[in-house]
Amino acid sequence: MPTASFVAALCAFAFAATAQRPQQPAPVAPPPAATTPAPAPVVPQEPAPAARPQDPPAGGAPERNGQGGPGGRRRGQGGPGGSQALTEFPAFTPVAAPSPAGLQGKQSFWFTMYPNFLAQFDPATDTITRKVELKRGMFWSTHLTHDRKSILVVTDQQQSVEVVDLASGTVTSEHKFAEDGFILRIRDLRECPGGQHWLVRTERVKKEIDRYSFEAAQWLLYDVAGHKIERKLSRLPDAIERGAQLSADGTQWLATDDDGNLEFLDARTLKSQGKLDLRTPRHFGAGAIRLGGTDLLDRRDPTRALMLFTSTDPVETRRTSWGLVELDLADKKIVRVDEWGPNQSSWGLRVATKKPVGALMSGGFGGDRDGDNRARLLLFDLTNGKKIAEAFEEFRPRRSLVAISPDGDKVYMGVAGSDFEVFDAQLKRLKTVELDGEIVGRIHVIDG
Repeated sequence: MPTASFVAALCAFAFAATAQRPQQPAPVAPPPAATTPAPAPVVPQEPAPAARPQDPPAGGAPERNGQGGPGGRRRGQGGPGGSQALTEFPAFTPVAAPSPAGLQGKQSFWFTMYPNFLAQFDPATDTITRKVELKRGMFWSTHLTHDRKSILVVTDQQQSVEVVDLASGTVTSEHKFAEDGFILRIRDLRECPGGQHWLVRTERVKKEIDRYSFEAAQWLLYDVAGHKIERKLSRLPDAIERGAQLSADGTQWLATDDDGNLEFLDARTLKSQGKLDLRTPRHFGAGAIRLGGTDLLDRRDPTRALMLFTSTDPVETRRTSWGLVELDLADKKIVRVDEWGPNQSSWGLRVATKKPVGALMSGGFGGDRDGDNRARLLLFDLTNGKKIAEAFEEFRPRRSLVAISPDGDKVYMGVAGSDFEVFDAQLKRLKTVELDGEIVGRIHVIDG
C-alpha cells in the first residue's frame, strides 16, 4: 500500500511532464468546397449607333467608338493624360455636305470586309463592285467624313488611320500614332470643322520593366496635312461630348442643351448662336419633343430638317408617342409637327434615301421566354407613320437588320457571317447574297 507521500510525488511528476509536452494546435475546420459560378448568360448586344441611322454595324462585333453612356466616365477621361481643355477649334474653311439633290442619284453601300478590305456594294445588283485593300492589315473601325468623300479606317492594331478616297478607291494617306515607352490604341476618332484636323482619343499602355500598366487616356488634336499632334487635351467641350453634329454647311454645331432644346454653336468658338425651343408644349397637355437623330434629308440641307421624334405624356409618363417634325434651321423654329401615335417598340431604324420608307426590327434576338425565336420586321411610311408591311422570321443567332436599299424596295439582314439575307418590299424572303469575306462594321450609304 503506497504511502501518501509517494502518491503526492507521483502526481507532481505527472503534472511536470504534461506541462513540458508541446501543445497541439486546435483543429481547424476544413474550408468549404469551392464552387464554380455558373457562366453568365450571353446577352446579344444591339449594334452601335452609326454616324447615320442607315449606316449600321453589318457583322461581327460592333465597332468601338469610345462613347460612354449617359453620365458615364471613360477610363482616363479628364485625368492627367491631357495637358489642357479644348476651348475652340483651329481656324478653318467650312466644308459642306453634299447637296440634297444627290440623294436622288445612284448610291452604294460601303463597308469593311475580312480580312483587310473596304468594299463597295451595289444595292441595285447586289454585287461587290470594288474592293480597296488596306495597307496596314485588319480594320478596327470606320468614320465617314463630313463631305462624304473619304472614309477614315483605323488599322494597324488600332495604331494607324488610313484615309480611303471613295472616288478613286485608293488609300491616299496613312497616319501612325506612336509614343515612346507606350503602346497606343485609337479608341475614338472625330473630324474637326473644315476636315483639316482630327480629334483622336488614344488609350495608353505603359511598358514597364516587368509588366504593362494602363495610363490615362488622351485626346489629341491632330493636324492631318502636317502629320503631327498639335495639342494634348484633357477633355472635350461638353457639347461635343454629348454628340453635337456639324450643320450641313459646316459653319455650326447642332447640339442639345440641358433642357433638351436644339442649340446652335459657332463651329470654331462654340459660342451659342441661338436655340430652337423643343421643350415648351406646342399645345395644352403635350410633352416636350425629343429628336431621334434621324434626318430624312441626311443632314444635307443647311436651312431645313425632317426629324423623327418621340414625346412623353407629361401626366401618364409611360405613354410615349412618335412622329415627324419639320425644323426651320435658318429661323430656328418648328414648322410642322405630325404625331403618329404610340411609339414603336423596336430598334435599328434604317431609312431609305430616295423614298420616305423606314425599316424596323424587334423581338427574337436570341429567343423569347415563351420559346418564340422569330423576329418581327416592319416597313413604315415615314410621311404618316402607317405600316406598309410586317413579317415574322426566324434567323440564326446574332442576325439583325443592317440596311435598306435607297429605293426602299429591299431590306438586308446581316451580322455574324459573309452573307446578306434579302427581303423585298413586302418583306418576303427574296434571296441570300454570299460574299467572299465576312461583313463587318458600319454600312455607309454614299452617292455614286
